[in-house]
Amino acid sequence: MKNVETLYIDTENISVHRSSEHLVLEKDNKKIASVPIVETKSIILLKSSLVTAPALELVYSKGIDLIYIDRNGKVLGRMNSSKGGGAELRLAQYRFYDNQAERTGIAKKFVIGKINNQKELIKKYKRYYSMKEFNSVIKKMDGFIEKAEKAADIDELMGYEGISARFYWDCYKDLLTTDVFKKRDYRPAPDYVNSALNLGYSFLENEVTACLTAEKLDLEIGFLHKALRDRNSLTYDLMEEFRTPYIDSWLLSLFNRKMLKEEDFTGKEKGFYFTKEGMKKFVDLYRKHREEGWYSIFLSQSSELKEVLKNGKEYKPFKWK
Repeated sequence: MKNVETLYIDTENISVHRSSEHLVLEKDNKKIASVPIVETKSIILLKSSLVTAPALELVYSKGIDLIYIDRNGKVLGRMNSSKGGGAELRLAQYRFYDNQAERTGIAKKFVIGKINNQKELIKKYKRYYSMKEFNSVIKKMDGFIEKAEKAADIDELMGYEGISARFYWDCYKDLLTTDVFKKRDYRPAPDYVNSALNLGYSFLENEVTACLTAEKLDLEIGFLHKALRDRNSLTYDLMEEFRTPYIDSWLLSLFNRKMLKEEDFTGKEKGFYFTKEGMKKFVDLYRKHREEGWYSIFLSQSSELKEVLKNGKEYKPFKWK
């Protein structure tokens, strides 16, 4: 295994040992990997992992942080090295936030990335449908991207994002083989498709939070989303470009292939929720989905954002193809 800045250990019941300047990963008393940590800054691992005292000594002597997550990617806690680190990056993040031009510039990229990926989903499915409205929506979304590029401030930018989203969700409704989904709505979920979207985005939030945490960014200081107490605004920023390719497209496939059905949910008047059996099915499907290389993409975009803040280069949102 090659050396990386963020080491992600996604196998359960791993024991981590030290061998010179390497971490040795074992499962059931069998060695599965040896990792050099010369350039490693953070390690993300499941809560079932056991890190031995010698391995901890090596990790902390190198200024490496340990980030513990559960099986669904939720960050449970972080053990920081006494060497600290990340102050220079966070100061740069604060400067970007305070500079309205720079803040708006980064915020534009998140919105443009989101609209572009929504457009790509419509284009992917358009070939299977004869609805001429799809071409019209794609053209409109191209127009919203152009307008977003020229937006003078965050409020104007959010306006274009909101209008574009309405066209997108109208198309999403037509792509579903079920007719229960009328519009995108939140909590309480008025139908089981919205319920699944809500949970899917919560899982995506977990993934992005872990990656940004590994990069030592301040999660409360976002650019598109205002900094608010007890809200991970930066997580919501980075989530925008991944909502469609990671969650919307995946759930569209699950519902249309009948891998998720109405009987996997319960409730009506007070909102729809997964049944116990439906939740287990969803989580099992999700864990297979997250193993398709997405985590490395989340890490890459988190690192991209860090470099933008440190070096002032232009941010390039994830472009789904």
